[in-house]
Amino acid sequence: MGQRPTGLFSRHRQTLEAWIILAPILLYYFVFAVLPVLANLLVSFLQWDGMNQATWVGLDNYVRFFTNARYMEVLINTIFFSVVVLAFSMLLGFLVALALNEEVKGLALYRTMWYIPTLTSAAIMAQIATVFIAPGSGVISGVLKSLGQPELIWQIDPTFARVFIIVFSIWRGVGLSMLLYLAGLQGISSEVIDAAKVDGASGWKMIRFITLPLLRPTTVFVLVTGLINSFQIFEPVLLITNGQPRNTTNVMMLQIYNDAFKNQNFGMAAASATIMLLILLWASVLNIRLMRSTSVDDL
Repeated sequence: MGQRPTGLFSRHRQTLEAWIILAPILLYYFVFAVLPVLANLLVSFLQWDGMNQATWVGLDNYVRFFTNARYMEVLINTIFFSVVVLAFSMLLGFLVALALNEEVKGLALYRTMWYIPTLTSAAIMAQIATVFIAPGSGVISGVLKSLGQPELIWQIDPTFARVFIIVFSIWRGVGLSMLLYLAGLQGISSEVIDAAKVDGASGWKMIRFITLPLLRPTTVFVLVTGLINSFQIFEPVLLITNGQPRNTTNVMMLQIYNDAFKNQNFGMAAASATIMLLILLWASVLNIRLMRSTSVDDL
């Protein structure tokens, strides 16, 4: 029998093979994920218009963000939209998932109808939405005029503009919440449900004491991922209101876009993006901690 190879390559063969397999993936991740973040961080310390020589300004862009009333208003708008959209998306998604978890005729069709808005391009849907709220010729204005009411001019009505953006975002986001909750509901053992029914649980008691506790990991996942998604709202605001009226619908993603490509202030845009990254990173860390503390074994 031949002797077993004892060279360096033979001793570490599996490790080397693993690194060879992972190398293209790690390279791709480094080039398209890590490098852009590092470059953005560097630019956030500069005053740069994207063309001329950059000037090092240190933390001035960050100081400006937290001392400028406009940026603070944008941050507050973003948090407001995120919280409201997330709360209603989660609640409506859970209720729809409960309804679609039952055996009814045409169930697959109903599930598809609820999920289609999530798959449809936000840009296309935003353009269609403008048909409904266009002053004078819009569908809503036409209905109001037929009822003898004054036509809708959302450009001078901040409340309606905010409500419309919120409703539009909820409509597009509820499908994902519904899908995740539906997966969680279908993962609950039928034996647990049957045992609860034998003990007399039904209706609200079943939801409160059985369904909701068993869906805690799903709820945490929906909460944090939904917060990340809602915090990055962009297309509806850009294409429907463009941050108007009077900056009341302006959000961080739109402000970053305007700073970079309209105002040619790449340093300020990068600083805003870094701040947003830190907020979303905090949400991700929170997700990991909550997921660990709400494992199924603890329920």
